Amino acid sequence: MSELKIDAQLRSATGNQVKQLRRDGAVPVVIYGQGQQPVNAQVNSMSLERLLQIGGATQLVEVHMEDGGLHNVLLREVQRHPVRRTPIHADFYSVNMLVKQQVPVPVMAVGHLSSSIVGMVLIQGLSDVEIEALPSDIPAHIEVDISILSEEMDRITVADLPAIPGVTYLGEGDEPIFSLIASRTETEAVEVEEDIEIEEEMEPEVIGRDDDDDNDDE
Repeated sequence: MSELKIDAQLRSATGNQVKQLRRDGAVPVVIYGQGQQPVNAQVNSMSLERLLQIGGATQLVEVHMEDGGLHNVLLREVQRHPVRRTPIHADFYSVNMLVKQQVPVPVMAVGHLSSSIVGMVLIQGLSDVEIEALPSDIPAHIEVDISILSEEMDRITVADLPAIPGVTYLGEGDEPIFSLIASRTETEAVEVEEDIEIEEEMEPEVIGRDDDDDNDDE
């Protein structure tokens, strides 16, 4: 059973009636999947927001219907108000608990860079990674320890991600997630130093009259 739950009620309001629904603090949702007819429902706006904050955007969620029905779902899409950013609609995909799903999961950096790393900047190449797992095994996020990075090991790739029971990472193993690169200031300093060395190696070209030669001709 999932630890993430939300209560829902069947919804009859459609079209323009949905605006009043939102004003009353509810969010219209659609539950679909597994060959079943889509179910129009509604959930409390604050409850949905809390659900998203604690992992509901990626993990399995139990939707408890007011009539006693239960749906195991994955959140497929949340539409938000363009100004207030509050949720105004959501799609719930009803899943078969015995069938693996392919979903993106956020990547989170933990730990701290070594103090010995100077003049380098940490870049995150991927904000999430694609995984395959049973619905009940999907993690809320994947923690990556960046303290292992050094000048010798300057990147963490998909292949370096920690093993999680029941989870298979998809995609290219050599795709970088976190990388260390030289900072702009450090790069500019190196370029200036190289330019100075080049100038010092070049012999100056002297342009002018040869007075001795001119005197000989006179």
